[in-house]
Amino acid sequence: MKKYSIIAFISLPILVVCFFLFEPLMTYTSGWSTFPKTSILKPIKDHDDQNSKKADSILNEMFTYLKTPGLSVAVGMNEKVVWSNAIGYEDIRNNTKVSLDTKFRIGSTSKALTSLELGILLQNHTLNLDTKVEEFVPYINNNLTDITVRQLASHTSGIRNYGTCFCFPIWEHLNNDAYNTVQESVGVFSDDPLLFPSGTSFSYSSYNYTLLSAVIEGASGQDFLSFMNATVFNPLHIKNIKGETASLSTEHISKFYEVENNTYKETFIVDNSNKWAGGGFIATPTALVTLGNAFLNSKLLDKKTTETLIQPVLLDTGKINEQNYAIGWRNSYTEAIFGEDDKVQIIHHAGIAVGATSVFILFPEYGISISILMNRSGSVSDVFSYSFKLAKLFIAKN
Repeated sequence: MKKYSIIAFISLPILVVCFFLFEPLMTYTSGWSTFPKTSILKPIKDHDDQNSKKADSILNEMFTYLKTPGLSVAVGMNEKVVWSNAIGYEDIRNNTKVSLDTKFRIGSTSKALTSLELGILLQNHTLNLDTKVEEFVPYINNNLTDITVRQLASHTSGIRNYGTCFCFPIWEHLNNDAYNTVQESVGVFSDDPLLFPSGTSFSYSSYNYTLLSAVIEGASGQDFLSFMNATVFNPLHIKNIKGETASLSTEHISKFYEVENNTYKETFIVDNSNKWAGGGFIATPTALVTLGNAFLNSKLLDKKTTETLIQPVLLDTGKINEQNYAIGWRNSYTEAIFGEDDKVQIIHHAGIAVGATSVFILFPEYGISISILMNRSGSVSDVFSYSFKLAKLFIAKN
């Protein structure tokens, strides 16, 4: 008995540590429920005009195909939100339906928002794309001092992406610790070696934007979220975009879900305070297209600054980086609307967060912006295909 007691005494702490290190895996098999019958659900708005009715039909088709608890979509054109609608659940357990005020995680779409904040500093000449980190981030380690704003904003710095750590849980992208400052967040990766010499290659990493937010703080003299509110959201009267924090009111914030076959469960609880700039905002589609409208119509930034932000960044070799990545946006062309002989330019950024998927796409030639948000993680390629259907519908009307 004594021998077994000693073994149990030693094993229990090990088991506890293992549970917390691997908690997302340990809890994954529990808590699943039967997915609700969604065929009875209808869009929250019943439009009268034919074009909007067609858009409502696309929303219904998308909702069924994506098998998401909730879905919200908006289309902006010529400085207005010309169509918006939503369908499904904000909170399944409490039978709360989505509304146009329901906010979803937008994941890496946050980088497009941060680019506009950066654009303010570029436009007023507080910094430029060749500004080095060391000029505004005095606490940075020596291996990161020579990285430029351009390299951070285009993922050509060589900073690593999420990995594993001796933390709880072990996966960094599932962080559930609150970070009080950007300086704390930068400390997660600042001691690690670069993947390659800055400017020589491309490697997508949200940590680039964590460090970029430190530069923005140093240049502006304000904390990241306060400066974003003061220079981007407030001038455009946008209230439904927030940096996600544990203290944020949960009113009209979606629950976030995993969906598998015909079952669902709420996701592992995470804290995104270490990556607001690169993946930590929550928003409504109507708020995002209001931002998109302003961007396309030079209501926030002048045309020269806008062009700077959407110009794909060149590597030191003189070649465009492999993702046509600009400053917080991807800039490419699609054949999905009119076919191969009539490609349409798209400026876009998607995002996959824990329990959420986002696509934010602008069509500069037509002055159209589209935001699609859902409260489950999924394939952004499927969501893009529906954004093209909506774009074609409204371009035809235009």
